[in-house]
Amino acid sequence: MKLLPLIGALLISAIPVQAIETFEELKEACNASEEIDNICAGAAEYVGTAAWVSLLCELEAKGILTKENLVLAWDEVVKLNGWTPLSYEAVEDTLKNFPDCSLKP
Repeated sequence: MKLLPLIGALLISAIPVQAIETFEELKEACNASEEIDNICAGAAEYVGTAAWVSLLCELEAKGILTKENLVLAWDEVVKLNGWTPLSYEAVEDTLKNFPDCSLKP
């Protein structure tokens, strides 16, 4: 009896998956339903916020940005993008990788 679910799992895992290789394919996949569109938007928001935090903290660590300029740049990012709980979570998660970064959520 335990063999039947195993065979089913193997069959499902053998089904080829279409890779998304272009932006048009990504857009089409994300627009498939409202729920998937919301998931794509959330993922984009999280990754975008994490990328900004990483970039700014990395530039500060390398001495390219001063603490003062970092805070000014961060204020501009927040004004441009608006802010959601998901954004705050991305900031907090990313700052774990940059303990000396001057950004504070």
